[in-house]
Amino acid sequence: MADIRHLLAIDASAARAYQALTTAGGIRSWWTDTADLDGQVGGIGIFRFHYAQPVQTVIQVTALQEPVLVVWKVLDSFRPEQNGSVIRFELRPQEKGILLDFSQTGYATADDTYALMNTGWAYYLVSLKQYLEKGKGWSSPHVDFAILLR
Repeated sequence: MADIRHLLAIDASAARAYQALTTAGGIRSWWTDTADLDGQVGGIGIFRFHYAQPVQTVIQVTALQEPVLVVWKVLDSFRPEQNGSVIRFELRPQEKGILLDFSQTGYATADDTYALMNTGWAYYLVSLKQYLEKGKGWSSPHVDFAILLR
């Protein structure tokens, strides 16, 4: 089994980061401009991306512990290798800001899709950091990861 994991220091409160992960407006600010999210346990999120062709990923919110934990399960992805994987955002308060401990677990192998998703998460987590620290992230469709497939 292969897992994606990133650690990122962010100069923002856990409460503000939690809001960015649990509301449609928050998601639109750093990940994708076209997101719908019911930010309650059991709620569904539909995240649409506009790469070479429009695609979407559907998640279910499986755990929330305000303001330190958000967990999603991927129900249906444009990358089927992600289906059933678990995405976890742990927000650890630090002396200044938070440490974001991110993981996506459940990939069968560290194949090309895994590598592409790992690259994408690195980009979007830095976008989240920019949104929380500077007020503006780099959400899709302002980046085209389809270029990595050419």
